[in-house]
Amino acid sequence: MTRGRPAVLRTALLSRLMSFLHPAFLWALSVLAIPVLIHLFQLRRFKRIDFPNVRFLAEVSRQTRARRKLQHWLVLLARCLALAALVFAFAQPYVPGTTGEVKAGSRVVSVYIDDSFSMDGQNAGGRLLDQARKGAQDAVMAQGPTDRLQILTGRFEGRQQMLMGREEALQAAAQASSSPFTRPLSKVLLRQREALSKSDAPVKRAFLFTDLQRGITDVEAWVNDSTIPVVIVPLQPVATENLSIDSVRFDSPVRRVGQRETLHVTITNHGEQELVNVPLRLRIDGVQRALTTFSVGGGASVDTAMQFVNDATGHHWGELSIADQPVTFDDKAWIAYSTIERLRILLIGGQDVLGDRAVKAVFDGDSTHVFTERGLRDLDLSMLAQQDLVVLNALPEMPSGTAQALYEFARAGGSVAFFPPSQGDPTRFASFFDLFRTGAPARMDTGSIRVDRIDLEHPFYRDIFQTMPRNVDLPVARERWSLRPPPGSDVLLRAQDGTPYLVRVEQERGSIHFCTAPLAEQAGNLTRHALFATSLLRMAELARPMGSLYHTIGAESVLPLDGIDLADEAPPVLRGPDGLEALPEVRRRNGGSALVLHDEELPPGAYALVSGKDTLCMVALNLSRVESALGCFPPDELRSRLDERGLTNYRILTGGTEDLSLRLTELDQGRKLWKWFILFALLFLAAETILLRLWR
Repeated sequence: MTRGRPAVLRTALLSRLMSFLHPAFLWALSVLAIPVLIHLFQLRRFKRIDFPNVRFLAEVSRQTRARRKLQHWLVLLARCLALAALVFAFAQPYVPGTTGEVKAGSRVVSVYIDDSFSMDGQNAGGRLLDQARKGAQDAVMAQGPTDRLQILTGRFEGRQQMLMGREEALQAAAQASSSPFTRPLSKVLLRQREALSKSDAPVKRAFLFTDLQRGITDVEAWVNDSTIPVVIVPLQPVATENLSIDSVRFDSPVRRVGQRETLHVTITNHGEQELVNVPLRLRIDGVQRALTTFSVGGGASVDTAMQFVNDATGHHWGELSIADQPVTFDDKAWIAYSTIERLRILLIGGQDVLGDRAVKAVFDGDSTHVFTERGLRDLDLSMLAQQDLVVLNALPEMPSGTAQALYEFARAGGSVAFFPPSQGDPTRFASFFDLFRTGAPARMDTGSIRVDRIDLEHPFYRDIFQTMPRNVDLPVARERWSLRPPPGSDVLLRAQDGTPYLVRVEQERGSIHFCTAPLAEQAGNLTRHALFATSLLRMAELARPMGSLYHTIGAESVLPLDGIDLADEAPPVLRGPDGLEALPEVRRRNGGSALVLHDEELPPGAYALVSGKDTLCMVALNLSRVESALGCFPPDELRSRLDERGLTNYRILTGGTEDLSLRLTELDQGRKLWKWFILFALLFLAAETILLRLWR
């Protein structure tokens, strides 16, 4: 056992030094026996010639015979080496590359070109995407003329799953251009395996030309596939300096005419150097409305506020921009919003005069609201669809038809505020509470108790009160209904015993607010407290959702159209930048509709949804900021991660795209040596000729 081990080690070492693509040809080495036999058993013999005086010829004869014998063996050696070199050449020897043993037969190869916007970065070799295209073409040229290839980009187009010839692959690689799609490399590898699995070729390979951004290099999701070795060619930028506009939000939830709007813009510095007095511009409907500057430290984010006055109703779009080179895809952010003239408030009451008067005092004197008052008996249910907030105060009962209409109103995006009647019977409202998944109140508590506190961190009150004194005078309730809020509801205010006082229950796109205390004078002092007007105004502001300011391309495929119901059969048209028009899929649902983009490659910008001559709404599309952080995996760190996870099927080829075709050939197919053996055969044949003709 011990004696055989060195022989095994020598065999393994030799197999690593050189292998053969067609080892069966090595049997042809047996033909070396033919020249050996010819030389050993040749029939030619020396003739004896008698000479009278051989004293002077004996030494010459011995020297001539020795030289002939040496020439004989050298010619034999040259012929054997020439034949052996030819046999080795036909066996196609090679030095194995790092991808393992070379297999004979046809090949199928997948080449991925990372065409995301981060590939606009620069290094010593120029633009990364240009280098990726050139490297992909070199990888294609390294394959045989009959091999089949896939050229894959981040677009993930259906045609890219088809295998093609070398000329088509070269053309497809040359046409790769920047796109807004950011694909995790695990999904890229999956697409490559799906395409390669369609072929029966014995040899399969995959190549990745990417900058290895940390946001997409999800090594934890990679898997080993021994049938498809993967070669990664990292193309990384020299500098990682970049500014990005990450998010935009308004200070208030509703846009109204004449209102001074505050727009908060979050900007991140992904570099290491501090940037000072960087200009930020805001354009509304193509006209510059605000200009400010900001400073931000390296690796930090800053929230910058911009202000402008809403001076027109209708649909609007905005563009925020900074100047930052060379990566510019995240230097602009688009928003779309609608400005309303006034909010519409409907009060349904009549049984509590003082309470109704308090509600009217909140809205009636404000020019930004349209206030309407109706009794329960003279209520036209068709009015609900035209309102933003419906206030129910001290109703003696709740008819089933009215309850159902209010439920549909809330689901469609409206807001409802319910204040119970003083000394009322909770059982008369059981069906109404059941519609909103809230348990019907079981009893009425007449003990006097105060509201505990206001949660300033809750979104409902967060932007209203900056600070709250510790001993603030909060409302007192002398009558309360016991309410059981459904799971997931927001308890906006609680009494000191922990029971709910004001509850908000969301209903699809709208909401209903239940107050457990009546507004009547004998039931408490809520109407005399500033919290009453503040809460009602906030309910009105949040009544109709304004929708998202923007959507992210590639991340969102269904865009809700809040408050828009496309009843016409004619499909709407989406009109975008530079005269672009698209016909999106429209899905109708309760209370509105939604656009389905199907991951279309739409340019970023503001789009108008048009039906006939009417503009239904504006939609803003922005690029994903996933690749704004240009930090990349260094090759050594990625190798360590691969080793930790035992991913032995991946190889990292450093050095950029210089001499890439040759390096890929050696890496993938090993260093071929058959040409050298042909040269050796010719040299040995030349040596034989020299020995026979010149050595006399």
